[in-house]
Amino acid sequence: MYVRCKPGVRFDVIAPAGFRILGAIERVARERLKCDLTITCACEAHATTNPHALGEAYDIRTHGLDPDQRQTLLRRLMIELSGGVDDMPMEVSGGLATQYFFAWIEHVGLPNEHLHVQRRKHTQYGEVA
Repeated sequence: MYVRCKPGVRFDVIAPAGFRILGAIERVARERLKCDLTITCACEAHATTNPHALGEAYDIRTHGLDPDQRQTLLRRLMIELSGGVDDMPMEVSGGLATQYFFAWIEHVGLPNEHLHVQRRKHTQYGEVA
């Protein structure tokens, strides 16, 4: 199973949180869902302060998955991003969050439907003290 990228996706910057997210996407595709996943957006086409431009957010194609498959992808990805038993994903603001990460399905039922995952606002991940 592979992680693929839509043509034009750029990885100009990858922050520590971005590396953690990419690793989780790869593990979920290979070990959990046993299917290919496609990243549709990384750093391109966002303001410089947006988590995408900072290398801390990615979008994954979900258009074509049924509702159960979408929710399985969301939940499995967030479990992979959790910090363990004390950091299991919780429902917040229409998505799931862990201590450092947040994800939700955007534009459900539309051609640009996707799972958006990012470092959670107001947190720092991988910062040197």
